Amino acid sequence: MVFPPGITARERRILRLWRGWPLWGAALWVGLQVAGESAGMPETALIAGTMIYIAVGALTFVLAGDTRQRVRTLCAVTMAGYSNDDRRYSTLRVLARAMDQADLALEEDRISPLEHEARWWQVYDVLDAMAATRSPRASHTPSAISAATSNPAIPRSTNPSGINAHHR
Repeated sequence: MVFPPGITARERRILRLWRGWPLWGAALWVGLQVAGESAGMPETALIAGTMIYIAVGALTFVLAGDTRQRVRTLCAVTMAGYSNDDRRYSTLRVLARAMDQADLALEEDRISPLEHEARWWQVYDVLDAMAATRSPRASHTPSAISAATSNPAIPRSTNPSGINAHHR
């Protein structure tokens, strides 16, 4: 998962909250059911718990805004016993390595926050191009991947806010 470059730490937290809502929302709902049962009001807990679950989900949806649509993900599945070289898996490894190298270079002060964000943009753009094809086995050009791992040219954004925990 790659968050859009240049987002703030607050936006990143809200995106994580939104993406985790099905799990923590369900845990909240179960907790409300248990509390309602112990209070002797299981029907009320069922209705209120469901309404709270939906309302909190809608709230996180609204808070995440249009930023939630700009998050890019790439999933690859490998199976034991199959030796085929999956391009998506190779792409995922290369892009993850590029992000890790950019993080390490930033931590060691070998690159500036602006250069780090430029590398982040390159990875984001590769994922964006793959998503644009809307194919489960999206193809990519080797030049796009090599661009994501090479030194960046001019960064797209001059706002380096929130760039440290973008792919975790």
